[in-house]
Amino acid sequence: MKGGPPANVKGDRGASPARRRAVQVLREVLERGGRASLLLAERGANLSGEDHDLLRHLVLGVLRHKEGLDAELAGASRVPWKKLAPPLREILEVALYQVRHLERVPAYAAVDDAVRQARASGGEGAAKLVNAILRNLLRATPAGAAGGLDPADAAADALARHFSHPEFLVRRWIERFGREATLALLASDNEPSGMDLMTNPRRTDRDGLAAALAAEGIVTEASPFSPLGLSVRSGNPLRSPLFGSGHFAIQDLASQALPLLLPAGESLVDLAAAPGGKSFSALALGRARRVVSVDRSPGRLERLVEASGRLGYPEARPVAADVTRLPLAAGCFDRVLFDAPCSGTGTLRKNPEIRRRITPAAIDRLAKAQGDGLAAAAALLAPGGFLLYSTCSLEEEENDRVVAAVLAGDPDLVPAPIDAPPGLAPYVEGNRFRIFPGPTNDGFTAHLVKRGA
Repeated sequence: MKGGPPANVKGDRGASPARRRAVQVLREVLERGGRASLLLAERGANLSGEDHDLLRHLVLGVLRHKEGLDAELAGASRVPWKKLAPPLREILEVALYQVRHLERVPAYAAVDDAVRQARASGGEGAAKLVNAILRNLLRATPAGAAGGLDPADAAADALARHFSHPEFLVRRWIERFGREATLALLASDNEPSGMDLMTNPRRTDRDGLAAALAAEGIVTEASPFSPLGLSVRSGNPLRSPLFGSGHFAIQDLASQALPLLLPAGESLVDLAAAPGGKSFSALALGRARRVVSVDRSPGRLERLVEASGRLGYPEARPVAADVTRLPLAAGCFDRVLFDAPCSGTGTLRKNPEIRRRITPAAIDRLAKAQGDGLAAAAALLAPGGFLLYSTCSLEEEENDRVVAAVLAGDPDLVPAPIDAPPGLAPYVEGNRFRIFPGPTNDGFTAHLVKRGA
C-alpha cells in the first residue's frame, strides 16, 4: 500500500536534505546499533515540517520493508549486494522504498536524488551503478505484485521475508496466535506509525487541545484507549508553543493506558519510570496522589525532572536506583507499577530496527532479568496492595511465564482481576491485559497481582 507525506521535490535540482539524512540515519542504525527514534529526533530537529515528516517516513519505512527491498535490489545489481559500499546500499534502499511505497514521490525524483548522492559518495562509477540498478527496477514488476506471494498460503519462512520479520517470531506467532492473527499482526507492523499525545489536564482538556492544535494546522484524533490521548494524523506538534508550555506530552497510548489498569490508590512506586510518562499519566488520571519514580539512569531521570517542571507534576519524585537494589522500605506501598525493559516485539512498527536484533536467546536473558525485577517489585507491596507488571512484548516468555514463576515463589501474591474502562475492557482476560498492534496502537501485555491482606 502506497502513501505517506508529500514529497518536497521543488524541481528536485538539489539533493533533498530529508533523503540525505535518511541515508545517514540508516547507516547509524544498521551499522552502529543506533536507535532510530532518537536519531530521527536529533537529525530532524532543524528541518521544515515537510522534510521532517519525509525523513521519518523514509527511515522507518526502509527498516520495515528492508528484506523485500534488498531482495529486489540484489537481483538487479551486477555487483553482489553485500559487496556494495554501505552508503550505496542505503542510498538504493531509500530510493526504491519511495518508488514502491510512496505514491506521492515521483520516481524520477527518487532516482535522480539517489544518483546525486551516489556521485558525491563514490564518484561517477557509483552514480552509474545506482542509476542502472534503479532504472532496471523501474521497468520490472514490483515484488509482491501479481504472481508474487499469497500470504494466506505462504510458509513461515516466506512470510518472514515478505514482511521483513525474524523467522523464529513468525513461526512462534503462528503456533501461539494462529495464522489469521499473525497475518494481521505482521501487516500492522509494516504500516506507518504515528505520534501520540497525552493531554495535560492541569493546563487544558482534550477537546480544547485538539482545537488549539488544529488552529496551527496539526490534525489529531481522539484515542479510545486513553481519555487524555490524541493520535497525530498530520503536522508536527513538537513545533507547537503548546508543547513548551506543558499543554501536552509526547507519550505512547500504551504508556498512558497502563495506570488505568491499576485500582486507584494514594501512593504509587513507578519502576523503570524514566522519562516519566506513566508517572504523569497516573497522576493526571487520578490513579495516585503521589508517585516515587524510580529509574537506574540518572540521565533519563533528568528528562523526567524537566518534563515534571514543564507539565507541572511536582508529586513525581525521582529516585535513581536499580530495580533489584531499591532504597525503599519493603511492604510499605499500596500500588506498584513495573513496566519492565523487554524485547519490544509489540512495537516493531514504531521501532522496526528491533527486528534485526532480537533473538530467542535475547528474550530468555530478558526474561531472567524481568523475573528478578518483578520479585523485587512485589517485595514493596503492603498487604492488600496491587502490582501491575507490564511489557511492550507479546512473548509469553516475558509475560505469563515471568508472572507465574514469581507467584509460585511468593504464596501471599495472587492474581487480581483487572477492572478496565470500556475502551480497554475488550482486551482483558482475568488478570491479564493483552492488545496486539493495530492501526492506532502498538502491542503490550500487563498482569495485575495483589498481596493478600
